[in-house]
Amino acid sequence: MILPSASIIEFLVTFLFLLFIFVAAYFKKSKIASDAFKGAFYLSLCYRIVFSLFFAVFYAFVLKGGDTLAYWQGANTLNNLFFDSPMNYIDCMMSDASPSLFNQHFNSNTGFPPGWIYREKEGWIICKIASIFSIITFKSYFAMTLILAYLSFAGSWRLMELIAQFKTHAKGNLLFAFMFIPSVCFWCSGLSKDGIVYVLVLYLLINTFEIISENRLSVKRILVILIVSYFIYHTRSFILIAFLASVIFAYGARLTKKFESSPLAKFSLRLVYVIGGFFIIFMFSKSDALTNLISEANIIQQDFVNNEVYTGKKYELISSDVSPIGLLKSFPQGLLFGIYRPYITESLSISLFLNGLESILFIFLTLRFFLSFNVLNKMNKIRKNEFLLFSLVFILIIGFMAGFTSILFGVLVRIRAIILPFVYLILTVRGKKETTELIEVKSS
Repeated sequence: MILPSASIIEFLVTFLFLLFIFVAAYFKKSKIASDAFKGAFYLSLCYRIVFSLFFAVFYAFVLKGGDTLAYWQGANTLNNLFFDSPMNYIDCMMSDASPSLFNQHFNSNTGFPPGWIYREKEGWIICKIASIFSIITFKSYFAMTLILAYLSFAGSWRLMELIAQFKTHAKGNLLFAFMFIPSVCFWCSGLSKDGIVYVLVLYLLINTFEIISENRLSVKRILVILIVSYFIYHTRSFILIAFLASVIFAYGARLTKKFESSPLAKFSLRLVYVIGGFFIIFMFSKSDALTNLISEANIIQQDFVNNEVYTGKKYELISSDVSPIGLLKSFPQGLLFGIYRPYITESLSISLFLNGLESILFIFLTLRFFLSFNVLNKMNKIRKNEFLLFSLVFILIIGFMAGFTSILFGVLVRIRAIILPFVYLILTVRGKKETTELIEVKSS
């Protein structure tokens, strides 16, 4: 494994890109930061950068290995290919990996990407994306990390501002959900599959909900949606499936609000959605897509269970049956594990301790949510708000997939990190009385 060097050149390039990021943030602030949140803008950016650099240093100099360094090595190999033969680089970027193309594209001048990354379609896609950052950062591992941290920060901030318009959450809760959850800032801000997928999902969400909320299409937004959907599909396809299912529910909630004054129209719309939903589920259950998804889940799960390469604390499910009925039986336990584990008693190590503290927080918030006097009002608000309904469905699908397939706590905390902001939003939604009191305070 090739490791990043702590050279003067690496330091200078990293420092220059750090300056560039703060200059870009200075100009970006006036465009994306509202008066309500702008006071926390630079603090949030610094917090994200610190966690991303901690992630980079931990893998480079403590573990001295891991997939993040393999992605960096693969991206730098593609960088070499770009300057050795731009046409071969374009061909490689547009082609699937194969033994014949491997020998055609790479040689002693370009170097060779890690074999296991090249053979893994999803991993090689990450290398292709990262190769663009490798070219502009002169192969700097830490500068590439900073770019991804900034993209993660900017996307999170834009989504936070978008959700703030619904007035469903207190300012502090929105800031914490998108800016300060430790495991999200650690796992989703660096050069990793989780980090890149998180950025893609953020921009997919932003552009989709801007279309839904404004009820207006634009070429730019559609283009962004198509591009990021392509990359999500080829890296973690189940996330795209979860996203599409969640958007359907969200759009249904949006349409229902338009017919709030007409009970017959609202009832008819809901009936169409229920019938259409059952029809889609029926057709999906008969399609090859479900078979492929179940097969993929089974392969991932058995790989983590039986492969001695994967080490670390493991957990066991009562049932590992991957048939449709078996998955339904495993759903409650898989979802529970996907959201709340590892518990603090299972997190007595450096790499998992923060996740254990987060588990305590989410268990407390869950109990407070269901024991609150206005829990029914909160549930009703979630049902009627398009983004909250999207969040709920997204959590149910991704949470279960993470809990069912991960088996290793070290893998679980990475895959499920993407849903933690949405879990926090669901558990901290304002009730009707809280919203009324807020309006009265502002008026006074």
